[in-house]
Amino acid sequence: MKNYKLNSIAGYASALMILLAAASSYASLDNMKTFDGHPIIIESGKVTHLIFQEIWSSYEGLGEEARIAALPKDFTDTSQQIWVQPGINVTAAQLTEYQGYYPQVKPLVLDRGYQLMRSFGEWELPLHVIIKDGKKVFSGNGDELTQWLQLDIGDRAVKVAGSTKAKPASFAIKQAAKPRFHKPEKGDQAPVFTATTMAGETVSLLGLSYSKPLSLVFLDSLCPMPHFPGCEAQIEQLSNLVKNDDSRQWLGVVSSFYVNEEVVKQFRKKFQLKLPLIFDVDNQIYRSYGVHASPYQIDINREGNIRSRGSDIH
Repeated sequence: MKNYKLNSIAGYASALMILLAAASSYASLDNMKTFDGHPIIIESGKVTHLIFQEIWSSYEGLGEEARIAALPKDFTDTSQQIWVQPGINVTAAQLTEYQGYYPQVKPLVLDRGYQLMRSFGEWELPLHVIIKDGKKVFSGNGDELTQWLQLDIGDRAVKVAGSTKAKPASFAIKQAAKPRFHKPEKGDQAPVFTATTMAGETVSLLGLSYSKPLSLVFLDSLCPMPHFPGCEAQIEQLSNLVKNDDSRQWLGVVSSFYVNEEVVKQFRKKFQLKLPLIFDVDNQIYRSYGVHASPYQIDINREGNIRSRGSDIH
């Protein structure tokens, strides 16, 4: 957990910065709205629990949904959870789709330009911030929140939440219900598709994987992007593999969100990509494979089954 003990002038300066940041952030809570425009009423008599995370983490099974679902009842009964998505490279349409898979993540706020998160002086995700009576009483990641609740439920957490009960907290993250979102995993039959590459060639899953194993690589032409760090190095690695590894078929699937085919042509030229590329209209192939990251590789064997999937380009 974080220690705010002040041992120097620098410590006092840091504390002042924290207080100033807190003051600006608390004021912004009064006019908070969901990403689709619905006002959020801060519930009096409850602590406010802000959960900052990116929807892309949830799709990869790294979100905070399970942790929130398994929080101690003493805490959840006396707290108001508000989810916050940093507003860089994400659209309202993507957030609407996301809530269809994760309906428990609500209300959901779009924090444009990270303004709310930055007002707390925080930069790393996921982040939990707990506010009581206009004061920030906790901020930290999910593991720190778990520790804070488990160790201090009698002396701090329950009192913060306003409860008169004082008993040890114990909860397991694995207790949470599975989300509605589904993606084909290792061993599953790969979703079949037929598409036209940007060179005008018609390709299909069955045709490509018939003679050799197939590596599908999902790409975003807006690389570099804050929520896909290291994408440039991964694309360079991909180019080297395509050039030197002829033991398999290679096919790139490029997201159509935010861009047109001309942007993708410039992207291909910039990175000197030699593998065939599909401009994935409406991200249909992305959706069928449950991909919400970039670059992202899915390997498919000659029988049409998924051998592996993940962000590692290999």
